Amino acid sequence: MRWIGLVIVVLVSLAARSAAPESDALTRPMVMEESLTLPIPTTALPEAARARAEGVLNHEIFAQRVAGIRYRSREAVFEFLLDHPDFAATVARALRVGQYQLDRVGDEYVGDDARGARGVVRLLYADAGRRLFHLEGRYEARGLPPLSGEMLVLLEYRHEDDGEGGTVVDSSLTGHLRIDTPFVGALAGVLTGLARPVVTRAVEQKVRRFFQTVARVSRWAYDEPAQLLAALDGNPDVPQDPALAAFSRILLADRPPTWVREPYHLTAPPSILGDPAFDGS
Repeated sequence: MRWIGLVIVVLVSLAARSAAPESDALTRPMVMEESLTLPIPTTALPEAARARAEGVLNHEIFAQRVAGIRYRSREAVFEFLLDHPDFAATVARALRVGQYQLDRVGDEYVGDDARGARGVVRLLYADAGRRLFHLEGRYEARGLPPLSGEMLVLLEYRHEDDGEGGTVVDSSLTGHLRIDTPFVGALAGVLTGLARPVVTRAVEQKVRRFFQTVARVSRWAYDEPAQLLAALDGNPDVPQDPALAAFSRILLADRPPTWVREPYHLTAPPSILGDPAFDGS
């Protein structure tokens, strides 16, 4: 069950993307338990990606979908961080809203959630509003046998007007889990029906907590991009490299200057106020 934690490795990357009070986390996510099929045909994937996807789907223990995850976000910022998960994880650590380490190695990302889960994240497919990730790794905790396995994670999202001149992202997360530890995998297969309610609650709890963190970062980037940038600029925990420069340009693009949002007060120049016409002379 703790393998769901690896989903978070991916999504924190996704997310460091983009701060909101918890009241801004918007709607409560819904965990759906019906039989789930992958909406992306595996035939549409390159050969290596197809083999990884089918390797999970043909041996999955169960699948879960969490929908209705909404929070304030700008699409350009969200997608930059989605497509640069190592940078996103760095931002999350620098802002003290995440501990995930994600490093790019070739076309893959090696992740460590600092809580016993380590693995590799691969992007298998991307199109407008969808990303399909493959996670492969191992979870170790005191008192438990090491768990090895794989997971397919499908992120689906769209940005919408919030009715107040801004935008929110509405997203869903679907995970297909395969456990490779023989004894644990066999036991999970037998007990899936009994374990599902517990797993469902655990998944919803983890995902909800995670997206509250994402929402906070997203609101910060949405409302105070200059403040967020100031927190990153010169930060010893954030490489001052082209990725940060590109993020800065996107963060500040199409944003009105601060004075536009400040109340306007009409104050007459002193020379006018001293005119006799103003004192009744």
